[in-house]
Formats: sequence, structure tokens, C-alpha cells
Amino acid sequence: MRRPLRVICSLLSALAPGPALGQPLAPDAPGPDPSTVNVTISNDLEIRYWISDARLPDPPDVPVFNYVEQVNRLNARAALERWSFAAQVDEVALLANRYFLDDVLQTERRLLDPAVPNVFGADTDAYVNLEKVKLAFEERWGVVALGDAYAAFGRGVALNLNRNVDIDIDTSIQGAKAVLRPGAWDITLVAGQLNRQQVFQDNPNLDLYGDLRHSLGGVRLERFGLGPANLGAHGVVYDFVDTPGIGAGLSELSSPVDVLVGGATAELIGVGGIDWFIEGDLFRFGEDHPSPLGPDASPLGHALYLSSAFYPGPLVFLVEAKRYQQAERINAVLAPELYEVAIAPTLEYERVITEDSSAAINSNDVWGGRVQVDWGAIPGELAPSLALAVFRDLELGGLHFNAQPETIIHPVATVEWIKGDLGLLANAGHRWDLRDSDGGADRQLHSDVSFNFPLGHELIGYMSLQGEWFRWGINELQQEDYVETETGWTISYGSKAG
Repeated sequence: MRRPLRVICSLLSALAPGPALGQPLAPDAPGPDPSTVNVTISNDLEIRYWISDARLPDPPDVPVFNYVEQVNRLNARAALERWSFAAQVDEVALLANRYFLDDVLQTERRLLDPAVPNVFGADTDAYVNLEKVKLAFEERWGVVALGDAYAAFGRGVALNLNRNVDIDIDTSIQGAKAVLRPGAWDITLVAGQLNRQQVFQDNPNLDLYGDLRHSLGGVRLERFGLGPANLGAHGVVYDFVDTPGIGAGLSELSSPVDVLVGGATAELIGVGGIDWFIEGDLFRFGEDHPSPLGPDASPLGHALYLSSAFYPGPLVFLVEAKRYQQAERINAVLAPELYEVAIAPTLEYERVITEDSSAAINSNDVWGGRVQVDWGAIPGELAPSLALAVFRDLELGGLHFNAQPETIIHPVATVEWIKGDLGLLANAGHRWDLRDSDGGADRQLHSDVSFNFPLGHELIGYMSLQGEWFRWGINELQQEDYVETETGWTISYGSKAG
């Protein structure tokens, strides 16, 4: 078991005229001179002391397996008129990781696969990597970028690659991206290789391996202002590799595509007093992209998502529905790399996902819906809400612990209250995973509370509490029921809540 103790330092500076990152201009201050190169640099240094429960037989009470991990992330951006350039450099080093035993140098843990290029050499405890780089040109007609970019089409069913550094995920598309805006149209073109983050800021950096450079190409057309309607259509092609390196990705381009996705969206504003959104996508999988539903499964998949919102008085109603058949199959190859290229709306309350309920979120055969009602009890201050989700999960095997279809029922109650620097967000719910026959049901009671409050002198305190009670159904490999609680405290300076 590893537990980190952390020391975090941040440096933020502007090296040329203009405001530093995160510092807005005063209302009467002049804007940055467009003829001047404006440079912003931010640096995040973290030092973690990892505590291990492992012990040697003799002496048994000395924590010799503890070690120090140092991680640094440097971001730099320069802008001149319509041009901009950005780069991110990551570095990691392990300390207290080597020792001599009988005059032979021993290494307790390996930081890097020897095949990964490293300016410090292969057999070292330090690694530096030019993680992201981007050159962009922006005009009124659109923007063109070379290097690392992100893209999401529609609700993300066909393509959804964005940064989520809160959970240590940052996979970009390294290649070319253009967003063109002729009149009422948006045309997005993207092509390149996937560039997964190599150095982690929150998780331990051990046995880092080379990047698997999967390839993709996509296009999306959007037409706005057709009366109350905004319409869109998109297509994406994927090629996956199993060998690290840029060359492996390029060589894969000559083979048949692994996944082909086509979809369309429609957004209708105020039709019948309701705001509507609908998306449909079709998937075609290649022969070397096996189905989790078995060898006899169809090479085709589909996804349908619908949402509607209406606003009677102080109430807001949101109704959502989904039907996904082999849509999650697109992410199957990427599971060991801990990210996904397409993330469809789950309609789940994802803060309480467990090892078992993640199977329903990633199910390849699921349908259901969710209804949420928000009440503006005190406008802008107090807003309670109720939600009810009901799903039918038909996939068997895979991540599922049971071999039976399930009906999932999950009500959640929420209260949100904000007044100045005071804020409260509380959620509570009960989830049943009801199996079709004599397998019992997984049951989960859960609650979480987040509270922020002023401490004076620009200090804000944050407190979070979370607890759950979980009872398993009957499984072939039976797990133990459990009760779990978590708490977290943070004090920040110079920020405002809400």
C-alpha cells in the first residue's frame, strides 16, 4: 500500500507586457499591445513522500521501502497578434530509490521502460518529456492549429478527447485541427495521432512505457439558425496499434480501419415550449476489433441519446433517455491505458460508481432514462432537486460479476445553497441493481456533502464528506459487504467560492 505526503509549490509569471495567466485586466486598463509578444509561464512542482507498508524480515521496523517522488510541469505560451505557440514539459525523478548491497547497485523500483527515449539515459531515475506543443493561427474565419489539440463532437458519443487533469487524464490529438466558420456554419477538421499524458501529477510514476500512437481522423459540420434548429453531422475513423512509437501508428494507416463512426445531431430551441437535443450514431467495427459480446456479435453498433428541458414557473424539468448497443466497444482497446476516446452521456450519478456499477456505465447493451426536477426555492441562493434514473443492463460477462440482466433503479436528492462565500452541496441516494432471477440485488446507500466557508483575510475553507453502505448480491466470486467514509479539507488563499 502506498500513501503520499505532498509538498506542492507553484510559480506563475508573465515575462512580457500584459496580465499574467489568471489575472484579468482592470476595467480601465489598456489591453495587451497586439504588436508585442506576450509570454506566460506557469510551473507546478510537487514533491511526494510515498509511504509503503512493506518491511524486510530484519530489521522489521525500518521503512526502507519508502521513497520520494518529485514531479514538475512547466507550461509556456507566447502570443503575437493572430499567432500563438504553447508547450508543456513534464519531468519526474525518484529519490531514495537506489542503494548498494555487497558493492552492487540495487534499484528498488523502475521508473521508465528502457525502450523509451530519455535525455538522462535509459538506466536512470529521472525522465523529462516534451509532452504537448501547439502552433495556432486565428482569424475571423476560424482557427488552424498544428500540434496538440482536443476535440469533441456532439455529446461525445463518436469523439470526446479533452483534458481532465483532476483525475490525471490528458490525451490530446497530435496532428492538425481546423475550425472554419463561414457564415452560419462551423466546420471542424481534425487528424493525427493520440498523445497520452506520460508523466502523472497525482498517481505514482512507475514503469512508464512508450506512447501507443493510435490514429484518428474526423470531420463535423454544424449549421446554426435554421429557425429554432441547429443541425450537425460528423464522421470519425480510428486505427488502433499495439506497438509504441510514432512509426507504428503511421504503418497502421495502410491497414483497414478499426472503427468507423457516423452520426448526426439536432438541437431545437423552444419548440412546444421545450428545449430538445437528439443525437444518433452508427458504428462499424473491423475484424481485428473483437466484440465483448462474443465472436458471433454483429460488427455494427449504434447509440441514441435524447434530452428535453422545460421550465414551468420556478421548476426546471430535465428528461434524458439513452440506448447504446456496442457503443462502448470503441473504447475496449484503450482500457489498459486508462482513458477513452468517446464518452457518451451515462445519465448516472458518477460520484458513487463502484467496481460493480462501472460495468453498467460501460455496458455494450443498455437502455434507460433519467428525470430530474430542480426547484428555485430562493432564486440564485437555494435550489433543491430530485432525480430518478432507471436503466436496463442486458450485457453479460465482461466487467459484470453476475451473468444475469439487471434493472437498475437509482433515486437521488440534492440540495444546493450559495450565499456569498458560504456554499453547501449535499446529495443522497439509494441504488438497487435488481437481477432477473435468484441472484439477489446489489444495494447501495450513499451521501456526500461539500461545504465552503470564509475564514477571513481572503482565506476560504472547503470541507467534503462522503459515505456509502454497500451490500452485494450473490456472485460466483463473492465480495465482502462494506461501509466506507471519506473526508477532505482544503484552505485556499485569494479565491472566491462559487
